[in-house]
Amino acid sequence: MSHPLPDMTDLIFRNAELIDGSGGERRRADLAVQGDRIVAIGELGGLRARQEIDARGRVLAPGFIDVHGHDDLMFVERPDLRWKTSQGITTVIVGNCGVSGAPAPRPGNTAAALALLGETPLFAGMAPFLAELERRRPMINVAALVGHANLRLACMDDPLAAPTAQEQAAMENLLEESLRAGAVGFSTGLAYEPGGRAGLAELQGLARVAARHRALHTSHIRNEGDAVEQAVREVLEIGRASGCATVLSHHKCMMPANWGKSRNTLADIDRARADGLEVGLDMYPYPGSSTILIPERAELIERIRVTWSQPHPECSGRDLDDIAREWGCDKTTAARRLLPAGAIYFAMDEAEVQRIFQHPGCMVGSDGLPNDAHPHPRLWGSFTRVLGRFVREAGLMTLEAAIARMTSLPARVYGLQDRGRLGVGAHADLVLFDPASVADQATWEQPTLPSIGIEGVWVNGASVFPDAAAARPGRVLRSA
Repeated sequence: MSHPLPDMTDLIFRNAELIDGSGGERRRADLAVQGDRIVAIGELGGLRARQEIDARGRVLAPGFIDVHGHDDLMFVERPDLRWKTSQGITTVIVGNCGVSGAPAPRPGNTAAALALLGETPLFAGMAPFLAELERRRPMINVAALVGHANLRLACMDDPLAAPTAQEQAAMENLLEESLRAGAVGFSTGLAYEPGGRAGLAELQGLARVAARHRALHTSHIRNEGDAVEQAVREVLEIGRASGCATVLSHHKCMMPANWGKSRNTLADIDRARADGLEVGLDMYPYPGSSTILIPERAELIERIRVTWSQPHPECSGRDLDDIAREWGCDKTTAARRLLPAGAIYFAMDEAEVQRIFQHPGCMVGSDGLPNDAHPHPRLWGSFTRVLGRFVREAGLMTLEAAIARMTSLPARVYGLQDRGRLGVGAHADLVLFDPASVADQATWEQPTLPSIGIEGVWVNGASVFPDAAAARPGRVLRSA
């Protein structure tokens, strides 16, 4: 049922190149916004607005959806989220890699990966966490996963042990409670402690709970190096056994001996999809990864850059081998002295990153770590790097297809209603950019340089970049 247009709308974009998020061809048209919704698209010469923007020569697209964020506590600590808005991101999924802003661990339980999230104490449960984000009013939209590590830390006396039957039931109940509070799924970090201690039965039990709620399981798989193929098959098996929709996080194959294995991992994903399993994946467009500093990797990976160190903050931004040489020790010893710390690992192949991006189920996730002192440039540049380097320069796919991977596909996978598309009645999450100049500027040496070519970003009809509205316009997006 159509509704009559008001005499005066809030905002009209004139003569924009509309890329609607569907993957279909662009078209030149006007687009009108009233309140938080798109109310008209087409030739709107007879309609007036309080603000009119001449968008000739620029692309107007749905705001980008970052499916892999670690900004859980940044909504409290650094709520401007400039690293998101400056590259066109209007929605983020937080709680990835098994760690989330809630639930809090039992006293005495902790995990190194929780340091990735920030300094704010974790929240007792998903309901108070989401309520606090709502109270503070987020700059952009946010949906949350509950971390498997959090479930272990909250429910187990010894989170490094196998769960008792009672502890398994407690984790499943806490997951159920989190999903009822609005979490869109749960995430595992099987390469970290304590998540790496989990066996198939534990994970399948949790996945069955998520499947009952039509929620997702996203996974930082157990191994992204020599055993990457087996690790992908493990997560696919969890999906098959439980019926739970599955997303493989930041899919990659690390170390030169494993470059090329994505041909096999992507084929396994295709077989699972052909069998009816809902499987997606995400990636970031860089040949280096970043997480906590793991001393066991120090001699395996030729180049490692320290992003932060609690006992040695002066080492932030320096290469591990230079630090070890200066200290007169081997790299493993140096890494242990730096702990707790974070690092960038240069162990990926650019050609393989591009191959993974071209998979039809692949979305873009920045995996940015805003709490790092010297972060990976993916925090500030992932989405604009795709538009500039992967699309305009490398020609890996059309701009329309790439934008679909950033908008309608993640909206569909994560169940975000009326997001990720340009259509009458959809939420007015919008990005206006110059397709000829849009590009990332963040580098390994200067990782916080903002992108160029993004001219404006709106969340629920209100500006967030370059100038933000008086009140932060984002919303907490709960599962349906």
